[in-house]
Formats: sequence, structure tokens, C-alpha cells
Amino acid sequence: MRKLKFKYSMELKFSSPVSRHYFALRCVPGDSLRQKITVAECRVSPADYTSADKDGFGNLKISGSCRRLHDMFSYYVAGTAVVQGMTVQKCPLHPMYRYPSKYTEPGPGITAFAEKVSQKCKRQGTETAMERAVCAMHDLYTRFQYIPGVTDIGTTAEQALMQGKGVCQDYAHIMIAVMRQMGIPARYVNGLMIGEGATHAWVEIYTDGGWYGLDPTNDLHIDDYYIKLAHGRDYADCVVDKGIFLGNASQEQKIYVNVEEISDGRDSSVNGTAGGREADDPEKPDHADTSHRG
Repeated sequence: MRKLKFKYSMELKFSSPVSRHYFALRCVPGDSLRQKITVAECRVSPADYTSADKDGFGNLKISGSCRRLHDMFSYYVAGTAVVQGMTVQKCPLHPMYRYPSKYTEPGPGITAFAEKVSQKCKRQGTETAMERAVCAMHDLYTRFQYIPGVTDIGTTAEQALMQGKGVCQDYAHIMIAVMRQMGIPARYVNGLMIGEGATHAWVEIYTDGGWYGLDPTNDLHIDDYYIKLAHGRDYADCVVDKGIFLGNASQEQKIYVNVEEISDGRDSSVNGTAGGREADDPEKPDHADTSHRG
């Protein structure tokens, strides 16, 4: 078990003023079986009002609007998380996690990859859902290249696999598609990881009556260095920052995430980058956390 201190900020600049801006944010982590959250500060600006509730997947969601003209939108969240190492989080399975979704519809590539992994598992005598999932994760890690800028938020699992390169969102979508093809329920997770950078995405599989986290981007089991923000069938269900506004404006986004371990009453920075990869320009995140449209 670890105690982590986190900071997460997003700044969105519009090229010209916009109005009637309605937004839904999943930028605040919530309590779960493996994490207990204390929010020290949460600011959203500008906003005429905000309200907090849970969405249909059980994620904490902040909704609000700003009807007046504005050329910038931002939020800042800071707090602490007491996080346990990953264990199976017991809960009933909703059947929706068994079936393809918007970003995880299997094509020939996903089908062939899932069959290849299944055959490998049979040869190795790998039988449990956990063992087969770890086998698939390792094969994806060795086959797929982490290269920012070659995919976007609309890229599907099949498209990313065919390209052979992408970022954490693509790793997660491919893994989910392959898991479901192999008969293992799976869901998409976004959140924060120890270090400095941007948000991260990983996968949870359903095994032994509950959910268990795997990070295919880094070929790791989720541990107590990860803070979960939201989960869903795929990226579309848990966009961190989604909105709609009136106006004809381009957008420029800056994201900053910092997660540090608190040890012996002192902050203890851990070397590394959120997402486990080489640091990229925080002004140009791998895939935008935002989905605002005019």
C-alpha cells in the first residue's frame, strides 16, 4: 500500500471567444476497493455552475456550463490517494463487457491475433483467464510500437493493430478487443501513473469473479503506483474532458500530470514518466484528454 500525491491540470485555449459551453469532466479520481481519495483542491474555470454525480459506469463526473463568452477553459485537481497493490476487485459482471464496442470491433487483424495467442496458450498449457490475458499482453507489447502522433482519438483497435504503432489508448483498445475475442470480458481504464507527463490508459479483465488491471503499454500488472479516474467499454465511455460550445474556434490544449509517493511524512519523487515512456511535450499529449466541439 502506498500514499501518493497527485496534481492534474488541463488548459484549453480557443482561437476566438466561444459561449454556451457545456462540459462533462471525469478528471477527479473516486474511491474504490483499491484506492481511497482525498481531494484537496478542485477548480473549474470559467463555470456558471458545476455539479458532481456518478455516470452510468459508476465514475465520478462533474457537469457544468459557461454561457458567457470566454477564450480559455481549465481545471485543476490535487489531492492524495492511498492505493493498494492490484488484487481482484470482486463485483458482478455486466454482460456489456463481453461484446465489441465502438473502438473494439474486431476485424481480420484482431481475429488473427486473438487466434494466434489462443494457439500459443494451448501449446504452453495456459488455461486460466489471467494466464491467457498476460500471454496476450506480452505478445502485444513485443509486437506493437509506442510511437506518438501516428494515431488519434478516433483510431480503432483494428486500425491501430494494422499500423503496428500507437499510444496507450491504442494498446488498451487492441488488448480489450483481443480479450473479448478470446472470451474474456475486458474494459478500458484511464487514470494517472507515477511520474510526470499526461494521463494514461490501461485495461481491466474479468477473472475469478472480479476485475484485475493490466497495463499493455508497459507489459505490467497494475500496482499501487496507478490511480484510476474512470472505466468503460472503451475510450468513448470515459473521456476525461468532453464538451460542446457555440462558436467557430480552433483549440490548443496543455495537460500536466504529476504523481509522487509520500513516504515517512515527506514527499518522495519517483523518477519516471506517467505512462512509463519517454516524456513527450505536455502541450502535445499523445491523445487529447479533451473532446470539445463547436
